[in-house]
Amino acid sequence: MTTIIVNFASISKDEYQQVVDYYNTIKPSHYMSIEELDRCEGGFKIACEANYTNGKIKQLRWNKRKLDPLNFVGFDEDETILLYRSLVHVFGESAVFLLLKQ
Repeated sequence: MTTIIVNFASISKDEYQQVVDYYNTIKPSHYMSIEELDRCEGGFKIACEANYTNGKIKQLRWNKRKLDPLNFVGFDEDETILLYRSLVHVFGESAVFLLLKQ
């Protein structure tokens, strides 16, 4: 599992939108779009394809400056890397880190 770690404490609505817009611009056309997750922890969500989990969502929630699925269906590795690239685009390489687990 690949994990995104950040060194900032909060993300504004405008920054969320910038990340979402950039992700949706660079994603392959066959990928589902990303959106801001509407939960108290915040995070990001991607709708699952209908034949995958009955229309549920994949999600990564903020947890101790990491984006974590927290017992829910998380993003696949390619989606996580695209989100990482999008966060780096908004916050810079010195603020966002990718932890590759083997």
